[in-house]
Amino acid sequence: MVRPLLLLLVYVVAWTVLKSFWPAMARGWRRWVLLGGSALSLAVWLVPAIAGRNAEVPALLRIVATGWSISAIIIFLVGGPLALLRRWLDRRAQAKTSPDVMTTQGQVPQAPPPVSVPESAPSGTPAPHSTQASALESLTSARMSRRNLLTNAGRAVPLLAVGTSTAGLASGSMGFKVESVEVRLPGLPAALDGFRIGQITDVHVGTFIDTQYLRDTVAAMNEAKVDLQVMTGDLIDDLDQLDATMAALEECRAPHGMLAVLGNHEHWRGLDEVVEAYAKSQSRGGPVRLLVDESHTFEHGGQRVRVVGVDYPMSGRSHRVKAARMKQSAEQAFQGVSPDEVVLCLTHHPDFFDHAAERGARLTLAGHTHGGQVAFFGMPAFFFAFQYMLGRYRRGDHQLYVSGGTGHWLPFRLGVPPEVTVLTLRSA
Repeated sequence: MVRPLLLLLVYVVAWTVLKSFWPAMARGWRRWVLLGGSALSLAVWLVPAIAGRNAEVPALLRIVATGWSISAIIIFLVGGPLALLRRWLDRRAQAKTSPDVMTTQGQVPQAPPPVSVPESAPSGTPAPHSTQASALESLTSARMSRRNLLTNAGRAVPLLAVGTSTAGLASGSMGFKVESVEVRLPGLPAALDGFRIGQITDVHVGTFIDTQYLRDTVAAMNEAKVDLQVMTGDLIDDLDQLDATMAALEECRAPHGMLAVLGNHEHWRGLDEVVEAYAKSQSRGGPVRLLVDESHTFEHGGQRVRVVGVDYPMSGRSHRVKAARMKQSAEQAFQGVSPDEVVLCLTHHPDFFDHAAERGARLTLAGHTHGGQVAFFGMPAFFFAFQYMLGRYRRGDHQLYVSGGTGHWLPFRLGVPPEVTVLTLRSA
């Protein structure tokens, strides 16, 4: 219920901002359009909160609610400060131009004696009161200019909000790109020089992502002829599509198959069902294997490789990441690691990188953050939300790659397109 309440607050503030810059918005049909859109959007977000996360909401309504909410948030974040600044300027101007009526002793101040211009003053010399009036007029004009500037900027905010939300929704619906990444690792054995890994993560099969989209991502990794495919969590949101989802993963043609780990959405949507589906796929001889605080080894060109996969560090349905749970996963999953092995680590949450590096993982692959889904000039807009948000990170000879995500549960992206990542290992 927290999210709908926060959105309600955002809608109220956005409404206030719009009325401040566009008074006509509070009258006639415009008012009913704004109220109706806000009520519909709020209802869409309330359905999962009341009926459960698996409650069905038509995709079109979710898209409309998403666009409406993003527009309101932009008006809140951009228009709110402009409205407050304009109000502050108005109060400051009023305070400086209003005369004091009473002195501190409660007496009415006497008007100052009139100032006369000496007869000997040169012709054309302005009177003192004329100079003061001119200065006051200039000051008032400057304040009005600043106020008009803020007003015009505030009136442009709704256009900015609608344009940004439309562009983000369009970008989020345009499909994935194949992102090629070269990872140079010091001391990498010659047998693994050129080893290729295909990564998908945060697919979120459900309302906005169907199983055909997932098939296309697996096909892209097959076409890239990767040696190993990995899926780093948040595979599915709609368990009614679970069988078709596993069938799509089983189209993997990589020589070393596909290794997967769990994300927070598997825990939320139905952990037992997802784990069972992975187990059935493996029992059928499929190429997909789930790693839950365990590891899998294989040989490539005579070199032994160990891939460690860890569970998402949470308890029950809690959103909080458990540091103790993360440490426990590390201690269990890295058991049996040998010095002659090249160790790779799969984790949904990127914060596990520190534990993986300490235990010798040369490369850690993660997802979860979606790269914030918004970035400007390559810099995530919400870089402060996670220690490791997007792209490559180093800790000594150990590296982490955080994917921007292959799908989404919210169809809005700007500057962070969905990606299928193809990583090529090279000896540094």
